[in-house]
Amino acid sequence: IRESLAEHGGGQVTKERDELIGPSLGQELRTKALIALGVALLVQLAYLAIRFRWTFGVGSVLAMFHDVMIVIGVFAWLGKPIDGVFLAALLTVIGYSVNDSVVVFDRIRELWGARPKDRFADVANDGAIQTVPRTVNTGMGALFILAALAFLGGDSLTDFAIALLIGIVVGTYSSVFTATPIAVVLERFAKSPPPKP
Repeated sequence: IRESLAEHGGGQVTKERDELIGPSLGQELRTKALIALGVALLVQLAYLAIRFRWTFGVGSVLAMFHDVMIVIGVFAWLGKPIDGVFLAALLTVIGYSVNDSVVVFDRIRELWGARPKDRFADVANDGAIQTVPRTVNTGMGALFILAALAFLGGDSLTDFAIALLIGIVVGTYSSVFTATPIAVVLERFAKSPPPKP
């Protein structure tokens, strides 16, 4: 390849760098990625269970797991590489998903404290609907930047931007349509009273 490039380019060609991920390094990367994903899920579950309620924590973590599986599935379907950049994007998607769920659950908790006699499903529905404009506006701002990165950022940033684009779209709807309904179902089994206003 060097000789062919030198012949057509009319000069000397040097190799800047050579990157190779062998099977042992690939296995190690996969193992460490799964450990990082498991730790992220457990820590988020613990944080949300302490900060809110265990039902909100489980709903949020299941929605986050859903987001991660969608991003991994789309990347596998597109035949994109699963490398360090992808893992960084995946952990960013986890953070975005949890942040979005925290906003929704914080609003639900406020409404529930103000309306403790109302049915929880109605309160959760109102809280989710009230946070949709904020969630969509935040997501749209990020989508414009990530779309620019995907198309103009070059090969090194394209996969990162694509993973985040998918993650933000999926994370936006999963906070409302996955995390909140799971919390509503789990609240039927919860024994603790509604939060105080």
